[in-house]
Amino acid sequence: MKRDERLQEFFLDNDGRSYQWMLDVARSIGLFVDHSMAVASDPALRSARRSELERRLLRGFAFALRDGTSVDIEGTRIDATKLYWSTRGRRRAHEILKKTTRYMEWLGDVDPSSRWARAATTKGWKPDPLTAYRLAAELALRKKRALLGHLEGKGLNAPHRFGGIVDRGEPATNLVPSFPSSYAVPLLFVGFKRSDDDWDETAELIAHLLVLQGLRQSEAFHLFVSDVQFVNGSASIYFHHPQWGKIEARGGGFITRQEYLAGLGRTPRNLIKDRFWAGWKGMAEDDVGTPGFFLPIDPLVKRTTELLKRYLFVTRPALMARRPKWAGDHPYLFVSTGRTAGSGGGQIGDPYTISAFRSAWKSAIRRLAQIYQDSKLRVRKAEGTSPHGCRHFYGRFLWTAGVEGEIIQRCMHHRSVESHRVYTRLQHSEISDLLNRYSAGQSRTESFRAMHATISAMSKKFSAFSRDFENDSL
Repeated sequence: MKRDERLQEFFLDNDGRSYQWMLDVARSIGLFVDHSMAVASDPALRSARRSELERRLLRGFAFALRDGTSVDIEGTRIDATKLYWSTRGRRRAHEILKKTTRYMEWLGDVDPSSRWARAATTKGWKPDPLTAYRLAAELALRKKRALLGHLEGKGLNAPHRFGGIVDRGEPATNLVPSFPSSYAVPLLFVGFKRSDDDWDETAELIAHLLVLQGLRQSEAFHLFVSDVQFVNGSASIYFHHPQWGKIEARGGGFITRQEYLAGLGRTPRNLIKDRFWAGWKGMAEDDVGTPGFFLPIDPLVKRTTELLKRYLFVTRPALMARRPKWAGDHPYLFVSTGRTAGSGGGQIGDPYTISAFRSAWKSAIRRLAQIYQDSKLRVRKAEGTSPHGCRHFYGRFLWTAGVEGEIIQRCMHHRSVESHRVYTRLQHSEISDLLNRYSAGQSRTESFRAMHATISAMSKKFSAFSRDFENDSL
């Protein structure tokens, strides 16, 4: 298929959005193209009326996203479209339709007469992806008012017109999607271990920082080698704004990181629009540098320190030594191995990508599910098993240990003291425990103290478990 120049214009008009958002839009449009080609190639559709075209191309797209494209007939998968899409479910289908609709809305705004698209007819049909796409796009543009109809009583546009087929699903709960504590230590010790002598060292180290310092996933990807220091045998890690954070210049004095990277022919990762992109939501005091704070679990802090030493003094230098000279140097701490660089089309020693880490994370969760024979263990944000679940685990650990809110705010680098509350919200079992204690005659303060004492004891057991796991591994 020829390159869609309009999609490039759309991205230029939305250049403030993240690279990941643009990638998701492009993938959504790609799915729309594939489905349109598969459906419009049906000879029976050549004589179809416009209403039938719309039903098959637009409504059919929503059903195909939600339910998949194949059916099981006596144990055999039959797919008339030959797409063989698996079931995506309502939530994922909703996001794809929302992004597709947004692009169609933009097309209608920049080209109100729809000159870009074909007339909605199959006469003179050419069986190629671009023709199929334009046919489906023209139908979508003509139905723009329906696609983006106003919600009753609200001045907001509907994200897409298939609310009866695909929607957001059930409203999000207020429960904290914390990473399961029973799997936290196994994740760090065996999750990224492919075999006894083969493990994903880079992803493993990032996972340690997510669990023990409560980072957002993208924050680790902005770390420079110089951001890691060792004081009295323990690792100290400092985080800086990827653009405005300061770094010592080679000739003395300090310059911004953006200026430093420009001297190497590079751009801060929060500004680029390619696979090396990494977002930056912001950390309190990131303009001057802010330290990461480890959870008080000595065996795991010690392990992280040793992993950092090995990575800095052995692993990273070995990888950079194999890097082609023409590829240039860079200051980023985490770099791609031959395995990840080869799969992503880059070079050994390139800055490690978020997509590579996500792939390693999924493999780690799948490995834990196999080891512990837990078929329900899978990567789902709602269950806390995404990388962001580690940040919730971090916040809840501090809260259950009795740390005050203002200190949790500093540890999690929030600018507002209120921001930490989502990470410390009580779960159903904890609420029931408090109510039972209160009904038994304890005061509210006594109930909270009793619950904190119980969970603090669990935290100590967690620390002891990590020490036992370390000894068993040795």
